[in-house]
Amino acid sequence: MTPQLEAAIAAIQLLSSTERLQLLQILTEIDSASNSQTDLKTLSTEFWHGSTLKQLLATQTPTTVHNLKDLAANFWPEEDSIEDFLTFLRQQRQEVI
Repeated sequence: MTPQLEAAIAAIQLLSSTERLQLLQILTEIDSASNSQTDLKTLSTEFWHGSTLKQLLATQTPTTVHNLKDLAANFWPEEDSIEDFLTFLRQQRQEVI
């Protein structure tokens, strides 16, 4: 154990339990922030170097679409007609211009 660490431990022993918890929280946040910085640097480097298709396949689980109807969503409300929507859209675009 280094003399600096021994001195820090001696100083910490003089703190109340609340102060010790606050110190622990601060040290945890500092450590977390430095890990985030490292992670960001690593991710940035990985992004700019790119990945091969085999590497992407190993880390992701893509699915194959055999039928485009499988991607279709039935979200349009039956009470709203597409014509009403297109009319509204045209009016909004004209107001912007």
